[in-house]
Amino acid sequence: MDSFELIDLLCVVEDCVSDRSTGHVVAMSKAVEELRVLTGDFVSSDEDAANALTQVALRRGCAVLFDERAGAEITEF
Repeated sequence: MDSFELIDLLCVVEDCVSDRSTGHVVAMSKAVEELRVLTGDFVSSDEDAANALTQVALRRGCAVLFDERAGAEITEF
C-alpha cells in the first residue's frame, strides 16, 4: 500500500462499493481501473493495486470480488 495514497484508495473503494443483499461488495476490476484513472498510475501492476484496494475494502467492512481482469486469458478445460 506504500505506493498509493490512502485517500485515493478510500475514494475508490467508496465509489466502487455496490450494495447487495449480502452486503457491500467491491469488484476489483472496476476498482483497479478507477484507481488508475484517479492517480494516473498506469505503471503499477494490477496485483499491487488490487492488494492495496483489498486491504482498504476489508477494513471498511466490504466483501471483495476478484472478477475477471481486462485482457486476461480464459482457459477452458
